Amino acid sequence: MNTVPYNAPRPELAKDWLRRGFSRRHFHRLAALAAGGASLPFCNEPALAQLPALRGPIPPDAVKINANENPLGPCPEAAEAIHAVIAKGGRYLYEETFAFSRLMAELEGVPPGSVLPFAGSSAPLHQAVLGFCSPEKGLVMGDPGYEAAERAARFIGAKVTRVPLSKDYSHDVRAMAKADPAAGLI
Repeated sequence: MNTVPYNAPRPELAKDWLRRGFSRRHFHRLAALAAGGASLPFCNEPALAQLPALRGPIPPDAVKINANENPLGPCPEAAEAIHAVIAKGGRYLYEETFAFSRLMAELEGVPPGSVLPFAGSSAPLHQAVLGFCSPEKGLVMGDPGYEAAERAARFIGAKVTRVPLSKDYSHDVRAMAKADPAAGLI
C-alpha cells in the first residue's frame, strides 16, 4: 500500500512546473487562488448556476438545463439512499467516500488512489487545468462547453481554444487534438 499522500510535494513536480513555464510569480498566484478559491466568483457551483439566472416568473414545468436540473427528480433507488443517509446527516461519513472510491476503482479497473470523488465538477476541473495547463500549454474545450475550466485557464494565462461540437452534439476529439497539438488539457 502506498503510504505517501497523493498531494505530497515531490521534486519532480517542481521540475515539471518549471518545464511548463511556471515561475515563482505563477506559484504565488496559484497559491492565492487555492487559499481563497472557494470565495472566488468563478470557483463554486452556486455562483456558476446563478450566472444565467432568469428574471421574473418561470413556468412551473420549466426545466433549467443551465443548472443541471432533472425534471424527473432522483430515481427510486437514489431517493431511498438519500432517505437512508439523512439520519446520519450530522456526521462526517468519510468511510462512505472511501467505499465509493474503492468500488469505482474496482469497476473501472484502476488503483483506488486514482478515484477522487467531488461534490460537483468545478473543483476537479479547476484542479485539472492547474495541473496540466500553463502559459505554454493551453486548454482545448468543446463549444459550447462548461465554463469552469475556461475561467481557470484564463486566470493562469493559459490559451483557450474552443472547438465546435459535431453535428450530433458530440465532441470531435480529433479536431480538438489538432486545434492545439501542444495543449496541456483537452
